[in-house]
Amino acid sequence: MPHPEFTVLLARQRSGTNALLSVLETNPDIFCFDEVFRLDEGPRHDPVQQRANYFTFLTTYAAGDVTRIFPDRHEQVLVDYLAHLRGVADKRLVVVDVKYNSTHHLSGLWQPIGEPALFGMLMAREIAVLHLTRRNYLRCLLSTMKAWQSKEYYMRNREASPDRRITLPPTWALPLMTQWHTEDAIVERAFADYTHYHQVEYADLFPDAGGAMASGPLEQLRQWFGVGPSFTTRAAYSKQSSLPLSETIENIDEVAAAFRGTPFEHCLEDEPAYRT
Repeated sequence: MPHPEFTVLLARQRSGTNALLSVLETNPDIFCFDEVFRLDEGPRHDPVQQRANYFTFLTTYAAGDVTRIFPDRHEQVLVDYLAHLRGVADKRLVVVDVKYNSTHHLSGLWQPIGEPALFGMLMAREIAVLHLTRRNYLRCLLSTMKAWQSKEYYMRNREASPDRRITLPPTWALPLMTQWHTEDAIVERAFADYTHYHQVEYADLFPDAGGAMASGPLEQLRQWFGVGPSFTTRAAYSKQSSLPLSETIENIDEVAAAFRGTPFEHCLEDEPAYRT
């Protein structure tokens, strides 16, 4: 079965989407758009990514008639937005980065609380879903906190700043991780029987501290997309974290004690890239 023209890369922030996209986009058949539902404070440096931004599209799409973007028309808005992206991309396959907390920007007029209406729209139009998880929620949370503090959310083709040490309040972290676990489960349940769904784990993709993608998972992605093996395997983005958990978390003993016996105890075993 041919791979669909469009693929949504669905993930939580700080899950490695930039690193994955930077590898996928090196294939001559795959064009990647970064976070399309991000509301920017100013224009992006890349004019192509600026044109592809959903809110840039809406500004022109709804000009003079705001009813065109009312929720009762969102399925048509999605169709027209994909056509817009198709006109921007110059490769056969298109990958679009969508974060969990942005899935509500395309919705139905009425919908129950829970699964985003966008999921049903994607399946109805046979848009592929590449679900990127990062099961070590502790690493994901540390990356988020460090980005908040440094105001540096990614570093492309340059060295990261010296790693920061973090004090992590367990009473705040554990409920947040419980919420994240629920979100992952919602996505998995929604697409469990969907033909064009594929899940990948960040720690399996990038087990190397230098940012090289593992050959096995990359081959699985190549087969899933149905493309040739022409990839540059090293991510173009540098990790902001380099220290193991025992060194980067200042109150590691407190955190470890709080995590033991919980569903997140496994997070105390660091990702492979930090153990080598």
